[in-house]
Amino acid sequence: MLCFHQIREFRPDDSAYARTIITPPAVLTAQLQALRDGGYTPVTAPALVDHLQFGTALPDRPVLLTFDDGSVTHVTAALPVLRQFGFPAAFFPMTVVLDKPDWLSSDQLRELEAAGMTIGAHSWDHQRMDQLTGDQWTEQLDAPAATLAGILGHPVDLLAYPHGMWSQEALPHVAAAGYRAAFQLSEPTDPAQPLLTIRRIMPPPTWDGPTLLGHLDSDF
Repeated sequence: MLCFHQIREFRPDDSAYARTIITPPAVLTAQLQALRDGGYTPVTAPALVDHLQFGTALPDRPVLLTFDDGSVTHVTAALPVLRQFGFPAAFFPMTVVLDKPDWLSSDQLRELEAAGMTIGAHSWDHQRMDQLTGDQWTEQLDAPAATLAGILGHPVDLLAYPHGMWSQEALPHVAAAGYRAAFQLSEPTDPAQPLLTIRRIMPPPTWDGPTLLGHLDSDF
C-alpha cells in the first residue's frame, strides 16, 4: 500500500520535508511503470478491504495506490498517469479545502469516481486522530463522511488518518462514525483491529523502481 501527496514539480520555496512528499509527475510515472514491470497489480480500495474482511480473491502481487489531502494535482497530474496505466487508486481529501484554489472541487471528486477511483475521508482539517477529544470526533470523522456522501451521492466508509497517526482510543470513534476501514502510516497493523489500521508507506521521490519494489517486498 502506497501513499502519495502532491504530484507536481518542486518549487524553490519547498522545504526539505515537502520535497520528501512531493512527487514530480515523471517520478510517479516511473514508479508506476516499475510496479507494472515488477508484476504488481493495483487494486481498488474496496477490493482490498473485501479481501481483508471476507477473504475474497485478489490478483497476484496486489498493491493499493492512495493519494492524501486533496491537492488539485490529484486530478491535473495524477489522474492522467493513472489512466495511462489503467490503474485504480483511492483519494482521501480533507473536506476543509474542497472547492478552494489549488484543491479538489466537488466536481473533480465526482470526476475521479467516474474514472474508477475511490473517494474516502481524511478528516475535516488534518488534525491528528491520536490527540482528539470531545466534540472533535464528530467534527473530524462524522462531518467529513457526511460532506463527501452529499457530494458523491452515496455513503463514504473509508478513512485515511491525518499524518498517518492513530491510537487505540481513536478506533471505537472511527467505527462508530461508520468507517469500514482506515489507513495509517505509523505502525504495524493491529491484529485485533486489522481493518482500522491498514498500513501504508510513502515512497519518496528519490526512490527509483528497484528501490520501490524492494520496499514493497520487505515492508509488507
